[in-house]
Amino acid sequence: MTQKEKTALKKYEKYLNNKKLQASTITTYLWHLEKFFAWLKNQKLSTAKLKKYQEELLKNHSHIASINLRLVILNDFLKLEKNSWQFPLLSAEKQKIEILDKKQLDQFLNSPKNLENILNLRNKVLLEILYFSALKVKEIVLLKKEDFDLKNNFLLWQKKKIKLPQETKNYLLKYLNKRIDDSPYLFLNFDRAKKDEQQQLSIRSVERILEKYARQMQPILRITPQTLRHTLAYHLKQNGAQVKEIQNALHFQSSVAAQEYFKKL
Repeated sequence: MTQKEKTALKKYEKYLNNKKLQASTITTYLWHLEKFFAWLKNQKLSTAKLKKYQEELLKNHSHIASINLRLVILNDFLKLEKNSWQFPLLSAEKQKIEILDKKQLDQFLNSPKNLENILNLRNKVLLEILYFSALKVKEIVLLKKEDFDLKNNFLLWQKKKIKLPQETKNYLLKYLNKRIDDSPYLFLNFDRAKKDEQQQLSIRSVERILEKYARQMQPILRITPQTLRHTLAYHLKQNGAQVKEIQNALHFQSSVAAQEYFKKL
C-alpha cells in the first residue's frame, strides 16, 4: 500500500469514527477498503478502474448484498475524497422477467390481419421492429425513413447497425410503398383526423397498440415493450448468446448492467 493510500485509509477511519459506528463495523469497512487498495495494486484511481472493479465483484461474488456492501463502502470513501464517481447499487431483489414462448411470440407478431390496410400494415411493422431492434418506445417513435438501409437490411441507430430479418424488410417495404405522405417519420398516426395524419405516433399510442393485440391473445396476456425486449434476450441466450451479445442486442451502455441482467434471464 502506498503512503497516499495509507493516509487515505487513516482519513476514512477518522471519518467513520466521527459517524459513531460500532467498532466491528468500522473494522469491516476498513478491511474492504484495504482489499480494494490491494486490488488496485498502486495504480492511479480512475473511472475506468472503478468500473473494472465492479465488473470483478460481479464476476467473483454471487450475493447481491455482499457486492452492495462493498459498493456502499467505496461510495462513502469516494465522496470523502471528493471524487464525483458513485457506483450504482444492484437491485436487492431478483426482478421477475416476463417472456413470451416461441408460440406466443409468433401469435403476437402475427396479430395484425388484413395487411392491405395501411393501418394494420403499420402495426405489423411496428411489432416486428419493436421486437427485432429491442429499441425503447421513446426511440421507436422518433425513427425516420432515412434510418433504414433496405438494400443491406439494417436499421442505423446512433451509428449502430441493427440487422433486420428479410421478412421484416418485406413488410417495411410494403408499408413504405403504401405511404403517400411527405412525413420523414416511420410510424405515423393514421388514426386521427386528417390534420394529424403526418404526425408520428406518440409513446402512449404505441403502448395502446400493444395492449390491443395482447387482449387478442388466448389466454389474454399483459405484453409491454419491455416484455418484447426480455423475450428477445431470453431467446438469444437460449440459442447460446453470451453477455456481450446480449449487451449489444439490447443496447446496454454498461457491461456491469448487462452482466446483472444476463444472470436474471
